[in-house]
Amino acid sequence: MEEHIGSATLLGHGRTAEVYVWKEGSVLKLFVPGFPSRLIDQEVDGTRIANTAGIASPQLRSIIRVDGRRGLVLERLAGRSMLTLLGREPARVAHYAGIFAELQARMHDCHAPGLTSRREDLARRIARAGVVACVKGDALATLERLPDGDSLCHCDFHPDHVLMTPQGPSVIDWSFAARGTPASDAARTALLLRIADAPPGSFRVAWVERETRNRFYRAWLKRYRELQPDAAGAMWSWLLPVAVARLADDIPEERPRLMTLIKELQQKR
Repeated sequence: MEEHIGSATLLGHGRTAEVYVWKEGSVLKLFVPGFPSRLIDQEVDGTRIANTAGIASPQLRSIIRVDGRRGLVLERLAGRSMLTLLGREPARVAHYAGIFAELQARMHDCHAPGLTSRREDLARRIARAGVVACVKGDALATLERLPDGDSLCHCDFHPDHVLMTPQGPSVIDWSFAARGTPASDAARTALLLRIADAPPGSFRVAWVERETRNRFYRAWLKRYRELQPDAAGAMWSWLLPVAVARLADDIPEERPRLMTLIKELQQKR
Protein backbone atom coordinates (compact mmCIF):
# COMPACT_ATOMS: atom_id res chain seq x y z
CA MET A 1 0.00 0.00 0.00
CA GLU A 2 1.33 3.41 -0.97
CA GLU A 3 1.79 5.99 1.79
CA HIS A 4 1.78 9.79 1.72
CA ILE A 5 4.30 12.28 3.05
CA GLY A 6 1.59 14.43 4.64
CA SER A 7 3.01 16.78 7.26
CA ALA A 8 6.20 14.81 7.94
CA THR A 9 9.08 17.06 9.02
CA LEU A 10 11.90 17.47 6.50
CA LEU A 11 15.28 16.91 8.16
CA GLY A 12 17.46 17.53 5.13
CA HIS A 13 17.89 16.99 1.42
CA GLY A 14 20.61 16.37 -1.13
CA ARG A 15 20.95 15.76 -4.84
CA THR A 16 19.42 12.27 -4.68
CA ALA A 17 16.97 12.19 -1.77
CA GLU A 18 15.08 13.97 0.99
CA VAL A 19 15.10 12.75 4.61
CA TYR A 20 11.99 13.08 6.80
CA VAL A 21 11.09 12.27 10.39
CA TRP A 22 9.00 9.10 10.14
CA LYS A 23 7.07 6.77 12.41
CA GLU A 24 8.23 4.89 15.51
CA GLY A 25 11.74 6.30 15.86
CA SER A 26 12.55 6.11 12.16
CA VAL A 27 13.52 8.38 9.30
CA LEU A 28 12.36 8.13 5.71
CA LYS A 29 14.94 8.54 2.96
CA LEU A 30 12.75 9.44 -0.03
CA PHE A 31 14.50 9.38 -3.40
CA VAL A 32 13.94 12.17 -5.92
CA PRO A 33 11.61 11.41 -8.86
CA GLY A 34 13.37 9.46 -11.59
CA PHE A 35 16.26 8.32 -9.42
CA PRO A 36 17.44 4.98 -10.91
CA SER A 37 15.98 1.89 -9.25
CA ARG A 38 19.30 0.10 -9.73
CA LEU A 39 21.03 2.61 -7.45
CA ILE A 40 18.29 2.34 -4.83
CA ASP A 41 18.69 -1.45 -4.88
CA GLN A 42 22.45 -0.96 -4.49
CA GLU A 43 21.91 1.12 -1.35
CA VAL A 44 19.46 -1.43 0.04
CA ASP A 45 21.96 -4.25 -0.47
CA GLY A 46 24.84 -2.23 0.97
CA THR A 47 22.88 -1.21 4.06
CA ARG A 48 21.72 -4.78 4.71
CA ILE A 49 25.24 -6.17 4.40
CA ALA A 50 26.64 -3.48 6.70
CA ASN A 51 23.91 -4.27 9.25
CA THR A 52 24.59 -8.02 9.02
CA ALA A 53 28.36 -7.59 9.23
CA GLY A 54 28.06 -5.62 12.45
CA ILE A 55 29.30 -2.33 11.00
CA ALA A 56 27.72 0.44 13.09
CA SER A 57 25.06 1.83 10.75
CA PRO A 58 21.33 2.69 10.84
CA GLN A 59 19.17 -0.44 10.68
CA LEU A 60 17.11 -0.78 7.51
CA ARG A 61 13.50 -1.35 8.61
CA SER A 62 11.52 -1.40 5.37
CA ILE A 63 11.27 -0.27 1.76
CA ILE A 64 8.10 1.64 0.89
CA ARG A 65 6.48 3.84 -1.74
CA VAL A 66 5.46 7.36 -0.75
CA ASP A 67 3.61 9.62 -3.19
CA GLY A 68 4.83 7.53 -6.10
CA ARG A 69 8.47 7.48 -5.02
CA ARG A 70 10.58 4.74 -3.45
CA GLY A 71 11.90 5.29 0.03
CA LEU A 72 13.87 3.55 2.76
CA VAL A 73 12.69 3.52 6.36
CA LEU A 74 15.77 3.57 8.56
CA GLU A 75 16.49 3.66 12.26
CA ARG A 76 16.70 7.24 13.49
CA LEU A 77 19.96 7.92 15.30
CA ALA A 78 20.62 10.91 17.54
CA GLY A 79 23.87 12.71 16.93
CA ARG A 80 25.84 15.04 14.68
CA SER A 81 28.04 14.33 11.71
CA MET A 82 31.78 14.12 12.24
CA LEU A 83 32.15 17.03 9.80
CA THR A 84 29.95 19.25 11.98
CA LEU A 85 31.90 18.33 15.11
CA LEU A 86 35.19 19.08 13.37
CA GLY A 87 33.92 22.62 12.88
CA ARG A 88 33.18 22.95 16.58
CA GLU A 89 36.27 21.15 17.87
CA PRO A 90 39.12 21.84 15.41
CA ALA A 91 41.72 20.96 18.04
CA ARG A 92 40.43 17.34 17.90
CA VAL A 93 41.06 16.82 14.18
CA ALA A 94 43.56 14.01 14.80
CA HIS A 95 41.18 12.29 17.23
CA TYR A 96 38.32 12.27 14.74
CA ALA A 97 40.59 11.25 11.86
CA GLY A 98 41.70 8.22 13.88
CA ILE A 99 38.11 7.14 14.48
CA PHE A 100 37.38 7.67 10.80
CA ALA A 101 40.33 5.47 9.72
CA GLU A 102 39.39 2.72 12.19
CA LEU A 103 35.81 2.60 10.88
CA GLN A 104 37.03 2.27 7.31
CA ALA A 105 39.61 -0.39 8.17
CA ARG A 106 36.94 -2.41 10.01
CA MET A 107 34.65 -2.15 7.00
CA HIS A 108 37.41 -3.41 4.71
CA ASP A 109 37.82 -6.52 6.85
CA CYS A 110 34.23 -7.53 5.98
CA HIS A 111 33.36 -9.58 2.90
CA ALA A 112 30.46 -8.58 0.65
CA PRO A 113 30.36 -11.02 -2.30
CA GLY A 114 26.71 -10.21 -3.10
CA LEU A 115 27.28 -6.53 -3.90
CA THR A 116 27.93 -4.96 -7.29
CA SER A 117 31.56 -4.96 -8.47
CA ARG A 118 33.55 -1.84 -7.64
CA ARG A 119 35.56 -2.20 -10.86
CA GLU A 120 32.42 -2.52 -12.98
CA ASP A 121 30.84 0.47 -11.24
CA LEU A 122 33.95 2.57 -11.87
CA ALA A 123 33.94 1.56 -15.55
CA ARG A 124 30.30 2.67 -15.90
CA ARG A 125 31.04 6.00 -14.26
CA ILE A 126 34.16 6.59 -16.37
CA ALA A 127 32.05 6.00 -19.50
CA ARG A 128 29.66 8.78 -18.34
CA ALA A 129 32.39 11.24 -17.35
CA GLY A 130 32.40 14.52 -19.24
CA VAL A 131 35.96 14.32 -20.55
CA VAL A 132 37.71 13.62 -23.85
CA ALA A 133 37.99 10.03 -25.08
CA CYS A 134 41.76 9.72 -24.54
CA VAL A 135 41.37 10.48 -20.82
CA LYS A 136 38.61 7.89 -20.52
CA GLY A 137 40.81 5.44 -22.40
CA ASP A 138 43.75 5.95 -20.04
CA ALA A 139 41.48 5.53 -17.00
CA LEU A 140 39.89 2.35 -18.37
CA ALA A 141 43.27 0.89 -19.36
CA THR A 142 44.56 1.51 -15.82
CA LEU A 143 41.41 0.02 -14.32
CA GLU A 144 41.77 -3.11 -16.46
CA ARG A 145 45.14 -3.85 -14.82
CA LEU A 146 43.82 -3.49 -11.27
CA PRO A 147 42.45 -6.39 -9.22
CA ASP A 148 38.87 -7.01 -8.19
CA GLY A 149 37.94 -8.09 -4.67
CA ASP A 150 35.07 -8.85 -2.33
CA SER A 151 35.67 -6.49 0.62
CA LEU A 152 32.89 -4.18 1.74
CA CYS A 153 33.49 -0.75 0.18
CA HIS A 154 31.40 2.29 1.10
CA CYS A 155 32.65 4.18 -2.00
CA ASP A 156 31.64 7.61 -0.63
CA PHE A 157 33.34 7.57 2.76
CA HIS A 158 33.98 11.06 4.14
CA PRO A 159 33.38 12.81 7.50
CA ASP A 160 29.83 13.90 6.65
CA HIS A 161 28.87 10.22 6.35
CA VAL A 162 29.89 9.38 9.90
CA LEU A 163 27.31 10.19 12.57
CA MET A 164 28.68 10.59 16.08
CA THR A 165 26.04 9.26 18.48
CA PRO A 166 25.98 8.65 22.27
CA GLN A 167 26.47 4.95 21.46
CA GLY A 168 29.46 5.62 19.22
CA PRO A 169 30.14 6.43 15.55
CA SER A 170 27.76 5.15 12.87
CA VAL A 171 28.34 5.01 9.11
CA ILE A 172 25.44 6.38 7.06
CA ASP A 173 24.46 6.61 3.37
CA TRP A 174 25.43 3.36 1.66
CA SER A 175 24.25 4.65 -1.74
CA PHE A 176 27.36 3.52 -3.62
CA ALA A 177 28.27 0.40 -1.62
CA ALA A 178 30.12 -2.23 -3.63
CA ARG A 179 32.47 -5.19 -3.30
CA GLY A 180 36.06 -4.53 -4.24
CA THR A 181 39.60 -4.11 -3.00
CA PRO A 182 40.13 -1.94 0.09
CA ALA A 183 42.64 0.10 -1.93
CA SER A 184 39.94 1.21 -4.38
CA ASP A 185 37.77 2.52 -1.54
CA ALA A 186 40.69 4.20 0.23
CA ALA A 187 41.58 5.96 -3.04
CA ARG A 188 38.06 7.40 -3.25
CA THR A 189 38.35 8.67 0.35
CA ALA A 190 41.76 10.21 -0.34
CA LEU A 191 40.30 11.99 -3.37
CA LEU A 192 37.31 13.32 -1.40
CA LEU A 193 39.51 14.57 1.43
CA ARG A 194 41.78 16.44 -0.98
CA ILE A 195 39.37 17.60 -3.70
CA ALA A 196 35.75 17.72 -2.51
CA ASP A 197 34.05 20.64 -0.79
CA ALA A 198 31.84 20.18 2.24
CA PRO A 199 28.14 20.06 1.38
CA PRO A 200 26.11 23.28 1.66
CA GLY A 201 24.95 24.12 5.17
CA SER A 202 27.75 22.28 6.95
CA PHE A 203 31.18 23.36 8.07
CA ARG A 204 32.20 24.62 4.63
CA VAL A 205 34.60 27.50 5.28
CA ALA A 206 36.91 25.80 7.76
CA TRP A 207 36.83 22.47 5.92
CA VAL A 208 37.87 24.04 2.64
CA GLU A 209 40.61 25.94 4.48
CA ARG A 210 43.79 24.11 3.52
CA GLU A 211 45.37 23.50 6.92
CA THR A 212 42.30 21.90 8.53
CA ARG A 213 41.71 19.63 5.55
CA ASN A 214 45.36 18.63 5.33
CA ARG A 215 45.63 17.82 9.04
CA PHE A 216 42.64 15.51 8.85
CA TYR A 217 43.94 13.89 5.67
CA ARG A 218 47.42 13.24 7.12
CA ALA A 219 46.06 11.82 10.38
CA TRP A 220 43.57 9.58 8.52
CA LEU A 221 46.28 8.26 6.19
CA LYS A 222 48.72 7.57 9.02
CA ARG A 223 46.19 5.56 11.02
CA TYR A 224 44.73 3.76 8.01
CA ARG A 225 48.26 2.77 6.90
CA GLU A 226 48.86 1.24 10.34
CA LEU A 227 45.65 -0.81 10.10
CA GLN A 228 45.59 -1.68 6.37
CA PRO A 229 49.20 -1.33 5.14
CA ASP A 230 48.71 -3.25 1.88
CA ALA A 231 45.64 -1.22 0.90
CA ALA A 232 47.30 2.07 1.83
CA GLY A 233 50.26 1.22 -0.37
CA ALA A 234 48.15 0.13 -3.33
CA MET A 235 45.56 2.90 -3.31
CA TRP A 236 47.65 5.32 -5.38
CA SER A 237 47.31 2.97 -8.37
CA TRP A 238 43.55 3.55 -8.26
CA LEU A 239 43.62 7.36 -8.25
CA LEU A 240 43.38 7.90 -12.03
CA PRO A 241 40.23 5.81 -12.61
CA VAL A 242 38.70 7.06 -9.35
CA ALA A 243 39.34 10.70 -10.28
CA VAL A 244 37.92 10.33 -13.80
CA ALA A 245 34.88 8.50 -12.38
CA ARG A 246 34.33 11.42 -9.98
CA LEU A 247 33.78 13.70 -12.98
CA ALA A 248 30.55 11.77 -13.65
CA ASP A 249 29.09 13.41 -10.51
CA ASP A 250 29.20 16.70 -12.47
CA ILE A 251 30.11 19.05 -9.60
CA PRO A 252 31.28 22.24 -11.39
CA GLU A 253 33.42 23.68 -8.56
CA GLU A 254 35.43 20.45 -8.35
CA ARG A 255 36.15 20.09 -12.04
CA PRO A 256 39.26 22.35 -12.27
CA ARG A 257 40.91 20.55 -9.35
CA LEU A 258 40.04 17.14 -10.75
CA MET A 259 41.36 17.99 -14.21
CA THR A 260 44.65 19.23 -12.74
CA LEU A 261 45.03 16.01 -10.77
CA ILE A 262 44.09 13.83 -13.76
CA LYS A 263 46.73 15.50 -15.95
CA GLU A 264 49.38 14.94 -13.26
CA LEU A 265 48.40 11.28 -12.94
CA GLN A 266 48.46 10.75 -16.71
CA GLN A 267 51.98 12.12 -16.87
CA LYS A 268 53.12 9.57 -14.27
CA ARG A 269 51.70 6.54 -16.14
